[in-house]
Amino acid sequence: MTVARRRPRLALPFTILADGDTVRLVAGEDFRYTLTGPELGRWLPGLLAQFEGGEALERALGNLPDTLRAQAHELVERLFGERILVEASALEAHAARPAPLSIKGSGALWEKLRSAALCSEEILSDQLAIFCQDRLDYRAALQFNRECRERGVPWLWASSGAMERGYVGPMFLPDAGPCFACLLGHFQRLSPTPEIYAELIDHGERQGSIRPVPFPKEGIEILMQLVLRKVWLAQRPDSSPALYRLHVLEIDSLEVSSHPVLADPECPACAEVA
Repeated sequence: MTVARRRPRLALPFTILADGDTVRLVAGEDFRYTLTGPELGRWLPGLLAQFEGGEALERALGNLPDTLRAQAHELVERLFGERILVEASALEAHAARPAPLSIKGSGALWEKLRSAALCSEEILSDQLAIFCQDRLDYRAALQFNRECRERGVPWLWASSGAMERGYVGPMFLPDAGPCFACLLGHFQRLSPTPEIYAELIDHGERQGSIRPVPFPKEGIEILMQLVLRKVWLAQRPDSSPALYRLHVLEIDSLEVSSHPVLADPECPACAEVA
């Protein structure tokens, strides 16, 4: 991801000291960082004060005069490299996402959500999209992930394709936190047969058939309620950790567990959309 698409925040609660050409960042007694440059103290503190995780860097840089943007961009890259600035989490970047929804995919869950009269056919910016699957078509999910990131659309993944369990993913944001490819990479690393993921994706690329699997109607109902709850949370202005966690339904026990999903710093999909 390029710097312009980031939502930066200061890694520590730095106090910002400015004096002419010098800006110092101080957090406690042990963390100090000094930057110097002509008239740096005039504009850099105001820029750094905006870095709380909710503001896109592109917008923050746009508030500066044209003559300062290149210098500011270079400084931001340096601060990211020094870990003075870090990426905001999806929770920190939360904003209310209004209905209507776009619901795509296939299967019983897709049909039930559509019948709930929540959706429009079109994928709209700043509104929530949902992608439902009843089969292990990872290529289709990755393609949907790419489309949403390119359009700047947040989305949810809901799947019964694993057959023995169902998934309702975190709300994936286009410019903060993990994407679906990050989640899939975590699945692959935990799998006893990680090569199957690449083979399924390749099979989909060749337009091979991937069959849907059975899933009990009671499980579909539980997945639907999880999705509806996350839709409600997505529309609220205050953030909820539950919205940004993966929820897993085990069919045998009907237990639902939740798991944090971390951004993969080496994710090719995150680097692809700039």
